[in-house]
Amino acid sequence: MPEYFKLSLFLILFYGPFIFFLLIPNNSFFAHLTIKEVKYEICSRLPSGFAQYKNVFGCKPPSMTVAIIKPDGMPHQREILSQIQRFGFNIKYDLTLNASTDQIKEWYFDKQDASYYPELERYLTRSEIRVLQLWRIEAVPCLRQLIGPTDSTTARQLFPKSLRALYGTDIQENAIHASDSEESAEREFAIFFQQEAAAVNTRRFD
Repeated sequence: MPEYFKLSLFLILFYGPFIFFLLIPNNSFFAHLTIKEVKYEICSRLPSGFAQYKNVFGCKPPSMTVAIIKPDGMPHQREILSQIQRFGFNIKYDLTLNASTDQIKEWYFDKQDASYYPELERYLTRSEIRVLQLWRIEAVPCLRQLIGPTDSTTARQLFPKSLRALYGTDIQENAIHASDSEESAEREFAIFFQQEAAAVNTRRFD
């Protein structure tokens, strides 16, 4: 069977219903997806035998981000994790800990002069947090989309199904943090996973 025919047949049979229901917003589980997310669904579902066709769809390799479930989000950690995984993220590292003041200072190094910093530090050290290293295609923007705006009140108004809307309280106690760039993700990962980050850096220079 010609290779192009095999690919065409696969796409019609496997993704035909997906695209069909996507076009029926009221009846489709996929109605909330953007075009970018549809592309992710296709890229992530392509079996290994069709890996050579990933360039056809502009598939990018998976990237890393960091999520931190804050003290007020910890009672809802099971629900938060479920939604993160349902959004296509894979968890590589998972750590629950009582953060030290030094770790918070490193994390929020650019906020230490703010008037609200002492209260922020007390909030983040009052009980356990959970730090997750997550992977998927376009990890940083996708996780930021999933958690919603910084202020949970705004999140409930604009994105009522986002994690901060569902589990946060206000602009400070907003349940969960997500890295705002790949550089921030690497820095935050190194703060909480020092040994693992050192091993990664060692492998890079081998």
